[in-house]
Amino acid sequence: MAKMGRRKRSRLITAGMLREKHQQEEHDAPARPAPLPPDEVETAIVLDLDGLATRVRARRREMKWTQADVAGNGGPPAKVISEIERSRNPRPGTEVLDRLDAGLEWPPGTSATILRAERASELATAR
Repeated sequence: MAKMGRRKRSRLITAGMLREKHQQEEHDAPARPAPLPPDEVETAIVLDLDGLATRVRARRREMKWTQADVAGNGGPPAKVISEIERSRNPRPGTEVLDRLDAGLEWPPGTSATILRAERASELATAR
C-alpha cells in the first residue's frame, strides 16, 4: 500500500465531510414548489427591454443629453444607461429604475411601468 501525504489525506477527509453535509442538507431540505406551466413561466419573465431601451434613448435625445448628463442628473452610471439602451441589462433592479426616472426627469415608476408593460393585445389573442 502506497503512503499518502498529510495534505492529500486532509483533502480527502474534508471532501468526504462536505459530501456528507450536502447529502444531509438535501435530505433535510423542504420539497421544492412545483414548476409553473410553460405558458405561465413565459408571461412571468417577459420584460419589455427593447421598449425601455427605445424610450430611454428617445427621452435622452429629446432633452439633448448624453448618457453622462443623465448620470450627472441623478441617474445610474453612464455604463448602466448604455447597457439599458442596448437591451444588455436583462433585469435592471428597482434602484436602477428609480435612478433612471430621476436622471431622465420622469415621474417615479415610469421606467418600471415601461419595462413591465405586457403586450395586452398579444396576450389576449394568445389565449
